Amino acid sequence: MANLLSVIGYIGTGIVIGAYAPQISHLWTEHCSAGISERAYALWALASALFLGHSIVIGDTVFMVTQLVNVVALVIILVLVRRFRNQICAAHARQLHLRE
Repeated sequence: MANLLSVIGYIGTGIVIGAYAPQISHLWTEHCSAGISERAYALWALASALFLGHSIVIGDTVFMVTQLVNVVALVIILVLVRRFRNQICAAHARQLHLRE
């Protein structure tokens, strides 16, 4: 049963990676930070770091891996958002233009 739960946890970690990948890819390839709340991502990074600390203390490997993935992905996003601050891709520019 413990192995099944670990597998489920690692599948969840894979989903986390899959969720962050498009955001990181868009930031990296399009240099576009439109619509990204730096404050929200910073708070998520802090929360994930705290959860990572907790998972280390309780010795939960799956939770440690998931939170490590979260922290790394969130830091990458924050670095790219700062690097490409106030830059917008053509797709987001069209969306903003259509709203006006």
